[in-house]
Amino acid sequence: MSKRMLVAGVVVLMVLAGGAVGAGADPVNAKKGEIIELECDNGLGALTVALNGNGEYTPGHVIGSTQVGIPYAFHFESSFTPTGGETQTDVEDLAKPGPKNGRLATCTFHLEEQNDEGLFVLDGIVSISYTKAR
Repeated sequence: MSKRMLVAGVVVLMVLAGGAVGAGADPVNAKKGEIIELECDNGLGALTVALNGNGEYTPGHVIGSTQVGIPYAFHFESSFTPTGGETQTDVEDLAKPGPKNGRLATCTFHLEEQNDEGLFVLDGIVSISYTKAR
């Protein structure tokens, strides 16, 4: 698998992950569901988020809460070190117009995946708007 394909796949995952905060019926068992750990500012703190969807700005659901987060901007810094090879790095930013007010937060995440092809590391920052927990 090429580095670009791997980065694209993980970027899509992270974009989905960007939808940082959640709902009452967490989609943790969905076929394409993913779970990601986020660390957010604005009083949100550490969140475990369930993601389910294929869009770049798919909302995320905070596990154990009714809170939902909708991402509007991402910053990714990734590296791929092929087995026996040199590290390749990439930086990518994605954004759409964000809300001008409301409940806003910035969250960070870190993912690592090791397989037969090498080590992939992704650090990201996601800007979200989020609903109030009920």
